[in-house]
Amino acid sequence: MRFGHQVQEVLPPGVRLSANTPVADALPPRAAPPSKLALYASLFAYQVVYAAAFLGFLLWRMLFDGRYRRGFLQRFGLVPRSASGAKVVWIHGVSVGEVKAAGSLIRKLHEELPELELLISATTPTGYALARDLHPELRVIYYPFDFGPFPSIALRRVAPSCVLLMELEVWPNFLHCAANRGVPVAVINGRISEQSFRGYRLARAFMPQFHLIRLYCMQDEVYRQRLLDLRVDPACALVTGNMKYDNVRRSVADGDRERLRDWLSPDGRPVLVCGSTHGGEEGWLAAAATDVARNLGTKIRTVLAPRHPERAPGVRDALHSSGYTCAMWSQQMRRTTPLRDDELVIVDTIGHLERFYSACDVAFIGGSLEPRGGQNMMEAAALGKAVVFGPHVSNFRKDVQLLLESDAACQIEGLADLRVRLRALFQDADTRRQLGERAAALIERNQGSTNRTFEVLRPLLD
Repeated sequence: MRFGHQVQEVLPPGVRLSANTPVADALPPRAAPPSKLALYASLFAYQVVYAAAFLGFLLWRMLFDGRYRRGFLQRFGLVPRSASGAKVVWIHGVSVGEVKAAGSLIRKLHEELPELELLISATTPTGYALARDLHPELRVIYYPFDFGPFPSIALRRVAPSCVLLMELEVWPNFLHCAANRGVPVAVINGRISEQSFRGYRLARAFMPQFHLIRLYCMQDEVYRQRLLDLRVDPACALVTGNMKYDNVRRSVADGDRERLRDWLSPDGRPVLVCGSTHGGEEGWLAAAATDVARNLGTKIRTVLAPRHPERAPGVRDALHSSGYTCAMWSQQMRRTTPLRDDELVIVDTIGHLERFYSACDVAFIGGSLEPRGGQNMMEAAALGKAVVFGPHVSNFRKDVQLLLESDAACQIEGLADLRVRLRALFQDADTRRQLGERAAALIERNQGSTNRTFEVLRPLLD
């Protein structure tokens, strides 16, 4: 049976597959464009706003933040040219989350179409560094400023056969330049948050570039419906699922996990790992863990992993001023000297959070005590850990719904509830184990999006 039958249920009305229909024939036609006057007027208005606001902000960051000066020329389109002569597929992810989520599709493309050259771009320094670390065999570049000729210069030098944008990266100038060069663009693993949706609705008159995206592979029907509300052609918007579930690691090498666990807990104490934390969350979590340990008459090892590692020194200093002692992981990872009895660990590196999740008893997911929209909770869930997160998780609405419906995670209402829930979990190993088992099973049930996405992309790739 063709794989097309398996993706039939995710295709919208009017796009049908049959036993004799190649998947390529199911690719929807290009949506009808707006008038040239509307297109160029909106593009001109966008360029003025970009130059006045966003470009100035980025240049300011490049001036005062050395990390943003890396790849300086690439941000103006002067990216390295390909020397292979192969067809190039350009995959873009803004930062760490998008780059990680693209991993399973990159592996699938390597397996199925090894003749293609894959190129990855990122906007942030952390996303770029992670892409280089995960895919050292591929070309990795910085995404160009979406102003003037810069996208066109980059497209000319890369000469891609198609561009795949992770989640929903609508940069009008880039899309316009790609259309002028005849380069098809698709959104993969698409999502559109409620906040972004409201913004796009307000700017809809100035954003007719949605029609320049040939195909939208969305994570779920809610996100697809938001596209339809923005007047995207229904035939161009498909639901293929969330590739994030295909990228999470179901296990970490036993040796790595055991060594880290022995270092964190040589005396068998429970370990709390707080991942992707923001703002004031580190102080609240350290205080909550200390109160719970005191109340239970035991010791708890607390690990704090800020969402942005560059914040780690400031987090350490703030905790020191509150009376805590801290060990920085970057200084410990090569020698792993024994931790002091009361030391907290601060993870100030990229790419090690899953190792810490694998060695913990309870995982708290940051960005959820403050109104930040939450962070990825599926990495810890896939490793079979008891997962806790706060009330502010709007960016991961679907994940939260699945976890709570399966009784595979704990959502708290605030700081007072945090202490109550942590105390209950550290008292009851059976509850922790059952939460972890249900979470791991949930991940397994929701895998397969990469194959569906690859199948509907084949017409562009071919």
